Amino acid sequence: MSANLVAIQRIISQMSRPFDSHAFIQKFSREFQAEYVQLLTAYEDEPFFKVHGQIGKFLSENQIILGIRQNGKVLSQNIFGEQSENEQWL
Repeated sequence: MSANLVAIQRIISQMSRPFDSHAFIQKFSREFQAEYVQLLTAYEDEPFFKVHGQIGKFLSENQIILGIRQNGKVLSQNIFGEQSENEQWL
């Protein structure tokens, strides 16, 4: 994901605040479809859970450079249409 840092910064700059990790993952996976699929295929068990966790960790570890900050946990729809807890970002 670090290789796409400039594009990730652009995606974030275009998002309404606050946003959550699920919303970011939707935009990221749409813009970087090949990379997203490549990340998923690296895992046999629970690939979406693991990759989405990696994406959330990336956001958390790069808050300063991305110009975001954590705002606590929220419930929202994940890519499977299920409500689940994830981080909200300001």
